[in-house]
Amino acid sequence: MLILGVNFGHSSAAVLLKDGKIKDAIEEEKLTRIKGHVTFPFAAIDYIFKKHNVGPKDIDKIAIGCKDVSEWSYNYRHLNKLFGRKDSLNKIKGYFYDGIKRYYPSIDIRSTLTQTFYKYMAEIGFTEGKIELVDHHLSHAASAYYTSPWKDCAIFTNDGKGDGLSGTLSLGKDGKINLCHQIEDLNSIGQFYQAVTKHLGFTVNRHEGKITGLAAFGDYSKTFSLMNAVYKFEEGVLRNTFQGNSAIQEDPVKYFIESVKEKNFIQNNYVKSLHGTLRNFAISYQLYLNYLKEGLESFDAKDISAGIQKLTEESLLAYLKKNLEDYKFTNICLAGGVFANVKLNQKIMELSGIKNVYIQPAMDDAGAALGAALHVNMKLNSNKDWTGFETVYTGPEYTESEIKTALEKYNLPVRKLRCCEEEVGKWIYEGKIIGRFNGATEWGSRALGNRSILARPIEKEINDTLNKRLKRTEFMPFAPSVLDEDASNILRGYSSDHIASRYMTLTYHVNPSMINLIPAVVHVDGTARPQVVFEEDNPSYYKIIKAYKKYSGVGCIINTSFNMHEEPIVNSPEDAIRALLSGAVDILSMGEFVVEATDVR
Repeated sequence: MLILGVNFGHSSAAVLLKDGKIKDAIEEEKLTRIKGHVTFPFAAIDYIFKKHNVGPKDIDKIAIGCKDVSEWSYNYRHLNKLFGRKDSLNKIKGYFYDGIKRYYPSIDIRSTLTQTFYKYMAEIGFTEGKIELVDHHLSHAASAYYTSPWKDCAIFTNDGKGDGLSGTLSLGKDGKINLCHQIEDLNSIGQFYQAVTKHLGFTVNRHEGKITGLAAFGDYSKTFSLMNAVYKFEEGVLRNTFQGNSAIQEDPVKYFIESVKEKNFIQNNYVKSLHGTLRNFAISYQLYLNYLKEGLESFDAKDISAGIQKLTEESLLAYLKKNLEDYKFTNICLAGGVFANVKLNQKIMELSGIKNVYIQPAMDDAGAALGAALHVNMKLNSNKDWTGFETVYTGPEYTESEIKTALEKYNLPVRKLRCCEEEVGKWIYEGKIIGRFNGATEWGSRALGNRSILARPIEKEINDTLNKRLKRTEFMPFAPSVLDEDASNILRGYSSDHIASRYMTLTYHVNPSMINLIPAVVHVDGTARPQVVFEEDNPSYYKIIKAYKKYSGVGCIINTSFNMHEEPIVNSPEDAIRALLSGAVDILSMGEFVVEATDVR
């Protein structure tokens, strides 16, 4: 049985399951080379179909990570944009339907949007009978539960919004996901975090990690009370206090127009073209921005970041403590964009009663494609066990011939090394910056050794020099890749069964005796966000770090994603070569082929 999982919109992605096993999982942006590409995953689906020599008719089910497609469509024009419909007729229809909503907000056009979605899907070969719409947060929950090592565990999802919710708490037991509690989208802590990201001049859905990094430099006590005035935890429930305002409840559009002075992000017409909770959610976002501008404009960005980070941690930890107290689960799975926050994940790991945490590597909405497919698979095959992740390296892989052809195209001076891992480890020890392109592309936003830039961690200054070289602005240091045999010496509280540590999805405090040996990967608060490397996960990458340890005495190197600023992680040999030619690295290692930048210039 073939099941195609799809997420469209931001974090667009496609996944293929064959008889319940994950055969491919790839984000659209890695193929189109458009960072944060907001679209239907045409390129990802095309890649999967060509690789497996299948087409729409061969797919048994198309699982989509949302229940209400009209919510993902926003309005008619946005739906056309997602499906690349640029013809005049569709443009006219878009303005017509959105105009109706603008002037008559009470008219519901969701059914029209949904019907149009099915029409567009049929035109690309996916008939309505094959399409299964899966609740967004159930998709997140399934993505984590069915790829975790546990049959019995708690499952916590949290993000900006999806299908009317921003979070769910469920119990996974023997293959069943049982919902226990949910958080409405209008009470989204993720939305408040996004508003802070926007307020500080960064890009929403892309730069929230910068806020997490910046928070460690700030003093949360200066801003926390102001944050807590509009978002708080009360009686087991998370609340956006704007929603308690009777004027908003009576006429949200009128309140928005009268209360928000600077509509620099959401204009009146846009708000009116939306429907139901989606419209109220958009208004809530603008109210957050308005509040931040009026109440926190005079505060330093570091203190604002510290305040929202503290609020996020305290709110979600209090929520978990309250709502898990009646259950005895010690393991918890996490998914949803909020759990890209590695500091929050550490706090959950340290929560009393929690022994272990697993964060699905593509915790953002790309993971909804995976979860939707896994949910449909379990629904159709309820008596079967599930296999979870056999590997996180689920994307495109290139043959030696394809790599050689790409190198010849650029007429580059190339060497071929049969035991290149030993040489790469030595070059890292000597201070070279290595671009590594090997095997299949990783699933998720983290580079885990196959599409990575590698360097030695002994000079703290490399964070500035390498970021400048990559044209990046970061507030968090580079992440370390650590051999499993060295992890306990470096990471405080580490245990080899900490599955999340394999995917660079949470932080640990670094043992004080090690900080001076690896200063480049330690944040100002004494933490690092490691990838602990086991030989069975990535034998070739393991050999590189082992070789570096032979020279340095420490099994730890810098691992940052192989990409230039605001570009997706490299996917193809051509992507990697262009990064070399732009000055990103000193040496490019692709399979057994090696190119040195000094030989090119």
